[in-house]
Amino acid sequence: MTLSVAVIVPLHRDTPAFRRCVDGVLALADDAVELVVAADRAPSDVPPPARVVLTGSATDTSPAEKRDAALETVTADVCAFIDDDAYPAPDWIEKARARLADPSIAAVGGPGVTPPGSPWRERVGGAFYESSLGSGPLRYRFVADGGVRDVDDFPAYNFLVRTQALRDVGGWGTKFYGGEDTAVCLALHERGHRIVYDPEVVVFHHRRPIFRPHMRQVGNVGRHRGYFVRAYPKTSLRPVYFAPSLALVAAAATAAWALPRPRRRRALAAAAAAGWAGVAAHAVREGQDPPVAAGLPAALAAGHGAYGWGFLRGLVTPSIEAM
Repeated sequence: MTLSVAVIVPLHRDTPAFRRCVDGVLALADDAVELVVAADRAPSDVPPPARVVLTGSATDTSPAEKRDAALETVTADVCAFIDDDAYPAPDWIEKARARLADPSIAAVGGPGVTPPGSPWRERVGGAFYESSLGSGPLRYRFVADGGVRDVDDFPAYNFLVRTQALRDVGGWGTKFYGGEDTAVCLALHERGHRIVYDPEVVVFHHRRPIFRPHMRQVGNVGRHRGYFVRAYPKTSLRPVYFAPSLALVAAAATAAWALPRPRRRRALAAAAAAGWAGVAAHAVREGQDPPVAAGLPAALAAGHGAYGWGFLRGLVTPSIEAM
């Protein structure tokens, strides 16, 4: 039996990227797939057969709240979540259905890759995530890397879950504006539901351009992860999440040591230049084109700095919901 799928898009702003998302889902041309747009205010001219679900809120709600509003109306076997700045590969649902043919699997996630033809600033922002120097062991979330594997935490921009399993854990159930996927994945995992990563279940996810939008997004991720170290230690109290903050502290200490002395400043500048060249060369080996590779060292420094500072803030933040 073919699994029916409700593709749920939480709409923040009506942008060209959102319109491309809608077009991409409708182009799947699958009679067992419906598109549900969840929003606070009705967008104009959403083409049928897409369905719009409104939260009824006069103010902006979080993506999790929008997804829960849609979940209340869904009758499909599977909820497929995609962000409003992403669009699916043509075989997205087909690949996910093949994986969910295994009844022991409750949810599937796949990579959100940089869209072909993106502007240079967005490609550099994407290279931050796609680099092993940017995402470390989590790189597979942003490139089709490695094989199928079980995971206990996965981003919501490309996440398909059996509707009943999601309802079993009370839906998304938070107001987190970023990181809400950590909460729902932990709830699923603790109820014994398997979550699987499949590199063939692909969406194309638009990137924030460097520098300010990229840093703002990465800093928000860091702030939530820092808070989650206390709120959800089972999946957030991991060394990989602390690394950028440690690097930030080390960089500040190195600068304080080097800047007062001209000889040390020259040595630091030489080391920075060598590091820049080494990082760019590494990016080329990982498949980036030279113009993107040349900008990646700056994106790594800015992104890790923003994440590291955000993470430290999150560690001492009493509550982060709806921030």
